[in-house]
Amino acid sequence: MESEQVMLPGWALAQQSYSPTDGAASSEKDASESARKPRFQPINREQLFWRQVDVERLIAEDHAARAIWEFVGKLDLSGYSKEIRAVEGMAGRPALNPQLLVSLWVYAYSQGVGSAREIEQLCEWDPAYQWLTGTEVVNAHSLSDFRVAHKEALQGLFVQILALLSADGLITLERVMQDGTKIRASAASDSFRKKERIEQAIEQAQQQVEAVDGIAEEESSRRAAKARERAQRERQQRLEAALKEFEDLADEGDHKDQEKRRVSTTDPQARVMKQPGGGFAPSYNVQLNTDAANGVVVAVEVVQAGNDFEQLTPGVERVEQNLGETPDQVVADGGYVSRDNIVEMKSRGVEFIGPQCDEAGKGKSSYEGRGVSPEYYSSQFVYDAASDSFRCPQGKILSYEGKEERNTQVSYRYRAQRSDCQGCAVKGQCCPGNRVTGRSVHRSEELPEVAEFRHKMQTEEARKIYRQRAQVAETPNLWIKAKFGLRQFSVRGLRKVGLEALWACLTYNIRVWIRLRWRPLGEVATAAA
Repeated sequence: MESEQVMLPGWALAQQSYSPTDGAASSEKDASESARKPRFQPINREQLFWRQVDVERLIAEDHAARAIWEFVGKLDLSGYSKEIRAVEGMAGRPALNPQLLVSLWVYAYSQGVGSAREIEQLCEWDPAYQWLTGTEVVNAHSLSDFRVAHKEALQGLFVQILALLSADGLITLERVMQDGTKIRASAASDSFRKKERIEQAIEQAQQQVEAVDGIAEEESSRRAAKARERAQRERQQRLEAALKEFEDLADEGDHKDQEKRRVSTTDPQARVMKQPGGGFAPSYNVQLNTDAANGVVVAVEVVQAGNDFEQLTPGVERVEQNLGETPDQVVADGGYVSRDNIVEMKSRGVEFIGPQCDEAGKGKSSYEGRGVSPEYYSSQFVYDAASDSFRCPQGKILSYEGKEERNTQVSYRYRAQRSDCQGCAVKGQCCPGNRVTGRSVHRSEELPEVAEFRHKMQTEEARKIYRQRAQVAETPNLWIKAKFGLRQFSVRGLRKVGLEALWACLTYNIRVWIRLRWRPLGEVATAAA
C-alpha cells in the first residue's frame, strides 16, 4: 500500500523542522540584529523645562499688535483708574494696566476673537498675545469684567479715537452715511414666552431653589450643590427680568398687542426682527454713522426698534455729540425716508439724500415692509379731482373716507370697497394683510420740503451720491460681522450689547488708522535718517 502525502499547515511544518540546534542559531542571529538596531531619543512630555525667550522677537516690526499698542498708548485711560484700589505706597496686588486690557480686546476683535476664555488660552501660546502681555497670562474673568464694566470710560475712549483721527485729517463730516444692521442676540427663538408662562416658570424656579437649599447640606459635594443653587438663582433672576420687561412695555401697543406679546427669558431686552437674508430671529438693531471720506465710524448706537424710520435724527445728534459738529450731508437708504425726517433734516441745515418718495414722503421701504408690490404703491393710484376719488390699477374706485391730522399735517383717506378687494386676483400684491377692510390710500398737501427733496432726487448728481451709499455705509457692517466675527452678540442685555458694538466699532476705526497712517518704528527711523 502506497503512503499518502499529507499537506500540513505552516505552523505544523515549522514544528516538524524545529531542533534545539536551530533554536540556538536563531538566538545568536537575533542578538546580532539587536546590536545593530538604531537607538532614538525618547520623548517625555511630562518634564518641565525653562528656556530664554526674547519677547521683542516674537512678532515682526510691522505686526498689527505693535500698531494697536502704540495707538492705545496715545489715549487717556484715566477713566479706567477710578475703581483701582491698589495705589503706590500701600498694600495690595497691583492691578492690570488698562493699556494692556484695551489692547488685548482691540487686537482680539480684529482677529475675530470675542471670548475672554479664548483670549486667556491664546495668551499662553500665541506670539502676538504673548508680546502684548509680556508672556504673562491674563485671567478670563478679569478680561470679561473689564469689557462690560466701564461704559462711560469706553464711550470716552471712542470719542478720543475720533478726535485723533480727525486731527490726522481722516474725518471731514462733509458727507455721513447712516445704516442699520441686525445682529442676532444671544437667545434662541423658542426662549420667547407669554407673560402667563413666565409667571408659572418663576414659581417653579423658586421651588427648585428651595429644594436645592434643602439638600445642600446632605450633598457629598457641597461645591456641586452650590453650583446648582447658583444656576437656579440665575435662572430665576432672568425670569424676573423678563417679567419686568412686560411691565416696561405696558404702555406700548393696544390691548390686543399686549395679549400677543412675548419676551425672551434668555435676553428679555432682545426683539424678534426680520433678517437681511430672510426669516426672523431675536436681534438688536445696530445703527452706524460712517464718514464718507475714509470710512470712519463716527457714531454707533444699539436700539431695540426693528425699523429705521425714527433713527435718523438721533444718529445725527450722536455725530454732533461725538465731534462737536453737524454733518453737512447725511445719506441713508429707504428705511429712513419719511416726511418727518425730510422736514427735520431741512430744519437742522443738513442736506438729506435718499431714494425717491411719493408726495406724502413715503419711501419704498414703507411698502416693502407690508409686502406691497411696486405696481401697487400709492403713487400708482390715479386721483380724479372731479369725483374726489382714486382709481386703482385694477380699475376699482376708492372713495373719500375721512381726514387725518398728524403733526400739523393734514391728509385725506380714501378706501376701496371690501368686496372689491376680497375677490381681487392681485390682493396678495396690493393689500396682503388686510382682511377686514379694503385697500386705502392717502392724499395730502405736499409740503415744500418734500417737494424739494423729490425734485433733488430726480437729478443725476443726487442719484450718483446715493449710489455711493452702499459701498461706504455697509463696509463697517461687513467688517464687524465677517472679519471681527460679530454675527451674534456674546453678551446679553441692551447695555452690554451696546458696549460690545462699541468695542467692535472703535477696533474698526483703529484698523483704519493703521491702514492709512501707521508706520513701524524702523521705517520711521529710516525716513528720519
